[in-house]
Amino acid sequence: MTLDLNMRTFSKRMDEDTREGEIARRNVLFGLWAGQHAGLKDDALEAYALAVHIADLRSPGHDDVVAKVATDLKACGKPMSDRQLRARFREMAMRATL
Repeated sequence: MTLDLNMRTFSKRMDEDTREGEIARRNVLFGLWAGQHAGLKDDALEAYALAVHIADLRSPGHDDVVAKVATDLKACGKPMSDRQLRARFREMAMRATL
């Protein structure tokens, strides 16, 4: 096994890891917010937040996450406009970077 001490490679990997962590935090925060809005609590809330994050793995971009939450909120009788959801999604993205 060779240890790669190239700083450019190291820096790139750190940036990728940091970005992936921010995306995961954003998705989970968005899922927690949506789950609370839907009335979920405790284990159900945590499971839902994880399901929202996993929804992001379906296709590139974040539209799949917003679509899942929109569908789920509509199904539980608490629909929100796409604009409202995307505003909340952006808020969670900002929180995830802190």
